[in-house]
Formats: sequence, structure tokens, C-alpha cells
Amino acid sequence: MKILVLNGSCRSGGTTEELARAFMDGASESGAEVEMVMLRDQTIQYCTNCLKCYSYDGDGTAPCSLHDDMDDIIRRMVEADGILFASPVHNGFVTGLMTVFWERLSWRVARPDGPFLNMMSIISRIDGKVRAFGSIASAGGMPERLRRFCDDGTPWLKGNAPLILHGQWVGDMYAGADLARQPEGRKDWQRLYFLRRISSRQKQRARDLGMRMADAIRSGRLKPVTMEKMVPPLLGKVLQRLFTASPPYHLAEEPAPGSPAG
Repeated sequence: MKILVLNGSCRSGGTTEELARAFMDGASESGAEVEMVMLRDQTIQYCTNCLKCYSYDGDGTAPCSLHDDMDDIIRRMVEADGILFASPVHNGFVTGLMTVFWERLSWRVARPDGPFLNMMSIISRIDGKVRAFGSIASAGGMPERLRRFCDDGTPWLKGNAPLILHGQWVGDMYAGADLARQPEGRKDWQRLYFLRRISSRQKQRARDLGMRMADAIRSGRLKPVTMEKMVPPLLGKVLQRLFTASPPYHLAEEPAPGSPAG
């Protein structure tokens, strides 16, 4: 049982790494072999949108026109039974480093498929096993009670990773701003990030998440997400009728609405 941690922090020894290592401890205690890849230490070039991966119609992962460490990272992901995405919260989202990684990843491990509700569908290219997924988001100054105002990254990962990487989401955690002391005065509020500390409660939650992922893999009951499963049956019927009557795609040669025909 292999679990891979992909850490999108640009700093070494920070709160994200501390929580990721607590996760690794929990997974190891539950019998998993765990390794962590610090994305900042990898050579990951920006996607050039050449569409080589998108247009690939062969078996397995798609090729890329860029040659860097993404090939090795993807190989490790394919081998993994579980993957944790760990990232600080930057501007309410995952780091730019994690975003660049996902831009290079998506169409190499997933492909466009036939129509679903009169729209393009997406299926995973790496469907040889069902994987478990989770995430850890480490915030700066936003407390956990206000997570919904700060953490847009976790919902994005939760909505995309299981579909693209063929698996099931098993859990996530948001480590909000637990402080060394209550702020006193304007200067403390301006330097709130520097009052941030990882609490024993947060470390335990990360450890528990590691154990939960390992247990989910061991159970053998993981189910992959597909586009069909993402849409409730009743909503699917409504959308099918709607998009049949009014297709979501339009021809580039169609006259603009209200313009005279011919």
C-alpha cells in the first residue's frame, strides 16, 4: 500500500510540511508506505498549451512536449494507492506552484471522451486501480470557523482529483489560524501570520486523516468518480432535456442573436 504526498508549499519546514508529516505518521502507523514530494524541489515548467497531451488517443498516460520532473511525479502517482495534496492557502486557493503542477497534469492523466448530457465528458487515463485522495490546506490568518471565506482550493481539488485520477475522496482538513496568543493592538493584527502556531489538535487531525486514508485503501471498497456519478439522476434528466432543446455548443458561423438571416 503506497501513499504519495504532494506538497505545494514553497517553504521548507513550515506549517504545511509539519501537518503533512503528521499525516504521514498516521498513514505509516496504519501500514502504508508513504513518501513526500516537495514540488518546490522539482523542475516543473509552465504548460505551453501545445495540446499534445489533449490530442493523444493511445493507452496509458499522455506524452508531453516538455521534458522535466513531471514524468517521474506522474509515474509515482500511477503507482500510488492514495494521494494527499498539501498546500498553504494563498489568495484563498492553493499555491501557484500547485496550480502549475495541475496544469501540466490534467490532460496527461485524463482524456476527453464522448458526449455526456450533450457536453464533452472526461475520463481518467489511469484507471488500473481505484485510488484514495485527500488534502490538507494550511491557512495563514483565517480561523477555521471562517473557512468558507478563505478556502476555495479544497473544493476544487475534491471536485477534480477523483474524476481525473480515478478514485474517491476520503477526507480533508483545513488548519486555520491557531495563535500563540490573542492579538493585542494594531501591530499584532498586522503581523497576525507570525502569531500562527500548529496546535496539537491540528496535528492529531492530520494524523487521523493519514490513518483514514490507509484504512480506506485497505478496505477495498473505494469507488471511482465518473461524470455520471457526479450528476444526480433527476438533475441529469432535466439537463438532458434542456441541452437537447437548447444545445450548449454553438457553431462559430451562426449569426449573432437578433441579426438578420442571410
